[in-house]
Amino acid sequence: MAAPLLLGACASHLDAGAPAAQVERFDIISRTPAFGGARFDEAGDYETIVAVAHMRINPRHPANRGIVDLDKAAAPDGWVRYASDVVILRPRAPAGASRVLLLDVPNRGGKLLQQMVNEGSYAIGTPAGAGTGYTMRRGHTLVWIGWQGDVKPDPSGRFAGAALPLASIGAQPITGQRIEEAVFDDIKPVGSIALAYPAASLSQEGALLTVRTSAMAAPQRLPADAWRYTSANTVELTSPKGYDAGAIYQFQYEARDPKVMGLGFAALRDVTSYLKSGEPDAAGQANPLADIKPAVTIAAGVSQSGRVLRDLIWQGFNADPRGGRVFDGVMPIIAGSRKSFVNARFAEPGRNATQHAEHLTPGDQFPFSYAVTTDPVSGRTDGIFARCTASHTCPKLMHVDSSTEFWQGRASLVTGDGAGRDIALPAEVRAYLMSSTQHTYTTAPSMGICKNFNNPASQAPLLRALLERLVGWSRDGKAPPASRYPRHADGMLVAPERGAVGFPDLAAAGLVFPAVINELAQVDYAAVPPRVDAARRYQLFVPMTDLDGHDLAGIRSPDVAVPLATYTGWNLRRGGFAEGQLCGLNGSMLALPATPKPADPRQAISQRYRSRLEYAKAVALSARELRDQGLLLDDDANRYIERAKGELRVP
Repeated sequence: MAAPLLLGACASHLDAGAPAAQVERFDIISRTPAFGGARFDEAGDYETIVAVAHMRINPRHPANRGIVDLDKAAAPDGWVRYASDVVILRPRAPAGASRVLLLDVPNRGGKLLQQMVNEGSYAIGTPAGAGTGYTMRRGHTLVWIGWQGDVKPDPSGRFAGAALPLASIGAQPITGQRIEEAVFDDIKPVGSIALAYPAASLSQEGALLTVRTSAMAAPQRLPADAWRYTSANTVELTSPKGYDAGAIYQFQYEARDPKVMGLGFAALRDVTSYLKSGEPDAAGQANPLADIKPAVTIAAGVSQSGRVLRDLIWQGFNADPRGGRVFDGVMPIIAGSRKSFVNARFAEPGRNATQHAEHLTPGDQFPFSYAVTTDPVSGRTDGIFARCTASHTCPKLMHVDSSTEFWQGRASLVTGDGAGRDIALPAEVRAYLMSSTQHTYTTAPSMGICKNFNNPASQAPLLRALLERLVGWSRDGKAPPASRYPRHADGMLVAPERGAVGFPDLAAAGLVFPAVINELAQVDYAAVPPRVDAARRYQLFVPMTDLDGHDLAGIRSPDVAVPLATYTGWNLRRGGFAEGQLCGLNGSMLALPATPKPADPRQAISQRYRSRLEYAKAVALSARELRDQGLLLDDDANRYIERAKGELRVP
């Protein structure tokens, strides 16, 4: 029997030289056919393995010293223990496996890459859950590892959470001032704020509740009779007069019992290292990938999970304690320039700083770019790739954003310095903009609290092509297409003003250009509430557009290159819901006029395409051009063409 996996150097006692981490037990809960037993080309049929990885980690090992409060959760034997959900979707027969391990970093426990790339669902036991079946037809093994300590473990395998320990000082709980924020977007007179950490006391003394109309507005303190604790984890309040449904409520209180959330980075690192090793756990149980030991490991993360991957690399967790790198390739998707709120005391991994809501959530400060640079605002020198460059553990990386990230995620800082100058990306990095798409796309446009229909321009075909190139780059060294991201040097990054952007005047047609962007300044997060240095602000930029309002730079899908509507990465809140502020992570759609209209400066559909056949030919030309550039797969090019011929109504 092979020796059990020990992550790091061995020692006879627990000290800095003892193993960094160990998989004590990898308990398999269930092993069932996936997708109703469907077969996927030469890969054959798949099976789903639902398991729990019982981990222990050495707080004194150099690879773990950066995990906040890890030493405050140790057992008497010196180890810190936790458990992580693991879901594996693998070819049942080893002969069908590509030996590519594709980690879909769970987003709040969910399988977003399964939706974004395969266009499937979380229900991987049903045939419909496979979607296009892209990753399965390639024979890849998909893995989800629970890392987020505020997502409950789920033995069904639908979600992947983690059971992380609390930090304490001996028998004394740790307490500290915390801020919670809520935007109800509801006209009900009574609302409740869920507290991520329990209140140290249910007394109102020392607690503060405020309300404001927008992130930059002055707060108004609410009196004590306007709110009450209904439990240690919930505050109920009565909405004050004079504020609409989009008002921002901020609650400051003394919290207790922080979890060691930074263990999430270790879980992604150490469970992946165990799976790719093929070795048994410490109890001698066989590794579920022993027969298809991965040759290459790719990590992809959508939105929150993309930010987590950027943070994981920046904090040095792509270095395997046993040597080498954990992930050969990484794809942060729609992450913008941000990192995450994970490795901190009282961390809240699910929070995200936007223009209107949770604007001052930690995780959005320098560094922003992968390159090591000196920041003109803070004066610091750093980069996402600083640590991995020093340890020779940097992955091949594709950074993929939608247009929304330039408005809500300060994406211009990925390739710019915040003062209007370009930054050269490292040789191991490519950056791509999925032009004129929103944060995550929808197939059924709706408005909700927004002024406009949200944006259905598809991203999945572009993501499939890029993932294909990332695997080839990581496994075979085949260089992918050059970056397709707006830059200052080519004039494609401009100030967020309609005149500079070149966006058409569509106000009369119903699409009003934003007057706001998710601004960024230096913030002191040691202060509670955080202290903003308004004099030290970054300059933010957005992509220039064409006469239809579509991004000129980036990868322009046939939806954008041969349009039937204007698609944007921004939307605005409607009246009664903080009108005029950016509407979450939604984009907008405004259909092109069928025939010329005086109030609409865009060329009408009847002027663009004289027939459905002419439209279909234009779509075919666009799709085949992207295919020839390595930015669209054959199957997807054909899908675009068939849809244009048979499904769309063109005058």
